[in-house]
Amino acid sequence: MFLAGGAACLWGVSGPCSQYLFLHHVDLLWLIGSKMLFGGLVLGLYCLVRDRHALMAVWHSRKAVVHLLLFTIFGMVTMQLIYFQTVAVSNAATATIMQYLAPILILAWVAVSTRTWPRRADFVTIGLAMLGTLLVVTKGQITQLAISPRALWWGLLAAVAAAGYTLIPRWLLAHYSGIAVSAWSMLLGGLGLTAYRPFWTDAPQLTHWMWVAYAFVLVFGTIFAYAMYLISLRYIAPTVVGLLDAFEPLGAVVAGVLFMHLQLDFWEVVGGLIILVTVGLMSVLTPQTPAPHE
Repeated sequence: MFLAGGAACLWGVSGPCSQYLFLHHVDLLWLIGSKMLFGGLVLGLYCLVRDRHALMAVWHSRKAVVHLLLFTIFGMVTMQLIYFQTVAVSNAATATIMQYLAPILILAWVAVSTRTWPRRADFVTIGLAMLGTLLVVTKGQITQLAISPRALWWGLLAAVAAAGYTLIPRWLLAHYSGIAVSAWSMLLGGLGLTAYRPFWTDAPQLTHWMWVAYAFVLVFGTIFAYAMYLISLRYIAPTVVGLLDAFEPLGAVVAGVLFMHLQLDFWEVVGGLIILVTVGLMSVLTPQTPAPHE
């Protein structure tokens, strides 16, 4: 439980760190490309030392390679780009809470794809999630938005991207090592973004504290968080891991308040809590194996 909760907290705190970098004009593609490339290299080396066969197994099947490329492009890279763009146009807390709507979208997708009518409890959770989102984006003033339409748009896209990030690699994760899949996806995505935007050209001039924020995003928010999350799956049930994911938005909010002077009003807090409780209820009522995180 410590590993899963700790991983979620690290992901949450890395959001405000990224927000701090964006406020100091660090390029979005530079940040994502470099962190994915170095994170993928470290995870790949870890997997190579631990189990070389598991690392290379995905390349022995054409179907697996196709799935890996699809996950990299439409899952890993898309989710990273949209989530961090949401952070850039709003703040880390709003981006994380909006992204937390992904399980609701997954529920809807599964219902449509399997032609299974949702249960009454599913309708209740969807309604609660919509209510929580409404409170977050309006601060209780239903007739007007408390965030910009642009931030709302990117936030909703972040939820869609996170849902795709969970759904796309299901076949891969059922047949191959989660760490290996994450390592290759991050490495390929990082190489692709680096080819488009080389991180060594026109690199931002980072101050001492900007280096600290970047190091936290790379080391703790990417490498350690992934390793802790995946290791935790060996010891506790996936449903418990899903519940402990609630520490991610909590970590983002606390770090935002402490370090980014984020101010939340009563209705934003209520809306965020409703979303967290709703997703927690879904984890209990509908057990499912989580996919690798952002």
